[in-house]
Amino acid sequence: MNHVFCLISVKHTEKFTKLALDSFFKNTKLEEGDIFVFINNDGTNAFRKEYPIDIYINNKTPKSFSKNCNKGFRIANTFKKHFVIITNDIIFTKDWLEPLKQKDDMILIPVCNVNFTYKSPGFSTSSVMQLEDYIGKEPYLEAIVNFHKNNFKFEELSEKIFMQMYLARIPYKVYKDVGYLDTTFSNAGGEDMDYRIRAAIKGYKTMLAVHPFILHFHGKSTWDGAESTEQEKSRREQYLKKGMEKWGEDLTEIFIKGTNAKEWAYKIGLQKEFDNSESYNIIRILKKC
Repeated sequence: MNHVFCLISVKHTEKFTKLALDSFFKNTKLEEGDIFVFINNDGTNAFRKEYPIDIYINNKTPKSFSKNCNKGFRIANTFKKHFVIITNDIIFTKDWLEPLKQKDDMILIPVCNVNFTYKSPGFSTSSVMQLEDYIGKEPYLEAIVNFHKNNFKFEELSEKIFMQMYLARIPYKVYKDVGYLDTTFSNAGGEDMDYRIRAAIKGYKTMLAVHPFILHFHGKSTWDGAESTEQEKSRREQYLKKGMEKWGEDLTEIFIKGTNAKEWAYKIGLQKEFDNSESYNIIRILKKC
């Protein structure tokens, strides 16, 4: 079963999109039957002719991340293929996809600079990065990736409490059971955390594939890019309100809000599960699955 890869771009971050596209087509082993979907949220024609894009969607009006993703989900479902969500502030590295293909009953996310930081004389990674941190230093990233891979097994998986779906492979079996992203989270965010909760309730884990290492600039369409402080605050309030309405206080505090997740988990008697990063078990305990 092949894949539908869906990348969503917005005009104000097109400089990141170009790097994502360049690195994707350089470092991804595509197979016959794979489909690459490009969603241009702002209706521009950027990149239409520069890359081997199979399906190009030009939105007449901007849509939320969840609505755009769901267009990709529907294409994947039509062709009965696994689905890969791609945010546009990613640098793909050699053979990033192969370890994500090892499981068809869980969501797998490759680790990135949010999970591991590396320092060298010429290049360092951090949880949030800018273009100038990377441009001209590509060989250093390749060296870091090789070093990283030598320290982790191909099949190694890890679970964390906080796992964003900046780049995630969602198998056909999983989304057929769990469904698509919840569009009622609007453009506020939180829909990926919501999806993880829904998947766990259905019996599917979300895990980090530790062997591949990709670069995630992080937050470029929202809090570290286009948003003002007030806009970020308003957006966060919206998705926390939605999370509280849908999942209640415990799940929202631990997985959607996250700022005091440890204290909250300890307070409700889930210290062991939290310390062991057992997000799947925490969700299922709280939902009495």
